Amino acid sequence: MKINLGGVIVDQANAEIGIQNRAFRNGDAVKEILRFVKGEIIDWEDHYFNLMASMRIYRMNIPLDFTPEFFQEQINLLAEANQTKSGKVEFFVFRNAEEDYLKASINYIISIENSEQDWEFLQRENEIDVYKDYVVNTAFYSLVNTYRPEENIAEIYRLENDYADIILLNANKKMARSLRGNIFVINEETIRTPKKEEGVITSVLRNNFISKINQSEKFKVEETEIFPFEIQKAEEVFVLIDGIGILPITKNRKKEYTSDKTKSIFNYL
Repeated sequence: MKINLGGVIVDQANAEIGIQNRAFRNGDAVKEILRFVKGEIIDWEDHYFNLMASMRIYRMNIPLDFTPEFFQEQINLLAEANQTKSGKVEFFVFRNAEEDYLKASINYIISIENSEQDWEFLQRENEIDVYKDYVVNTAFYSLVNTYRPEENIAEIYRLENDYADIILLNANKKMARSLRGNIFVINEETIRTPKKEEGVITSVLRNNFISKINQSEKFKVEETEIFPFEIQKAEEVFVLIDGIGILPITKNRKKEYTSDKTKSIFNYL
């Protein structure tokens, strides 16, 4: 597998960054996750402007050549080098370790994961649980996709208990998101998901997905406050994962879910 390291296509195994790298030492980095489908970057302009907004929040010095065309070209070069037609793309931007922090230049790493499907419907036994040890930051992390240390601990909890995903709560003990993405609960024709203020990570995929569903005549999405016990009353539950697709949830404790409506909703991708 090859990656794009600062505009140079290299084998992932041979890629190197210095030990003073600020992303490594300080988490001083932002990222944008998107989908490459049949040789096309889905919603690429939206993703570009979302990445630019994240870099501005971090007060990064954005190079003049960091244009929409540059963004698209660098991803296409990597896809061609890996002979990839569809898959997940991660555009990771960080500040270089330079003496003058205010004037530090930026660098980037682009990676791509090949997939045989346009979008993935991760159909398997997917059990979910609610994580209660640490809550998520509902202010800063709802603006930018960046390093979130509390989720590293949550991931260990998930792995130790063999869950497909876990629900993360905010300080008000309401659902914010899941560890892997944005969570949605279905009852009849209503799909409910935590509103942005609850701790949702800014996501082009989520915004456009909700818009498409609300333009349909079959389902409607409500962005609202959701308490964790409400998933026990849901007919179906699914997680929308940036750059990948949909994870249908099959179980939460003793509650088991079907995924018929989720399969229908998957078509909106």
